[in-house]
Amino acid sequence: MTFDLSELQRDALIEIFNIGVGQAASSMSQIVGEPIVLSVPAVEILYGDNRADAINMLTLSPRICAVSQDFIGNISARAFLIFPEGKTREIVRRMLGDSVSTDELSEMEQEALSEIGNIILNSCMSSLSDAFQTSFCCTPPAYHLGATDEVLPINDPQEGDLLMLCHIDFSMPEAQINGYLVFLMTLSSFNALVKQVDQFLLGIA
Repeated sequence: MTFDLSELQRDALIEIFNIGVGQAASSMSQIVGEPIVLSVPAVEILYGDNRADAINMLTLSPRICAVSQDFIGNISARAFLIFPEGKTREIVRRMLGDSVSTDELSEMEQEALSEIGNIILNSCMSSLSDAFQTSFCCTPPAYHLGATDEVLPINDPQEGDLLMLCHIDFSMPEAQINGYLVFLMTLSSFNALVKQVDQFLLGIA
């Protein structure tokens, strides 16, 4: 089952998230010393038991690598940046440099991905904060690796009623990687998000 947003609401969220990932891309480009372009081409709202299966179909992998942070405010959510297992090595290698050995890369991958997740998640939430004129408190980033239903607590009703899934395209020289932002939230937080989006649209009308 999928919760529908209007086309206008969906486009507004995509615009807001693209501002956030654009800021993250600028920060990451400075770190790696080469251009990185990030974009959010699509946003979906998923509800029900099919959420893990839907993400598995998108990532084409039963296991994922993820970085999570909790954001608390008028809209509260547990946010995840996720990649299919094995697809993060290229991003980390470029972040750490070619001089890093394979063994060192494996040891430093968790720390590097946590920093990437911190940059992208905070940039997106900062963009929401600016657009909605609100503020969020956040927890430090946490690294996860495992099966989708182990990493994302989407089968636990206490962890949230639905999820907002944002596709992310990573464009780097000679590399194209797909990632995803997942915002696990309660129905009340989702309704608060929709109200904020509507207010945002009224403000730019």
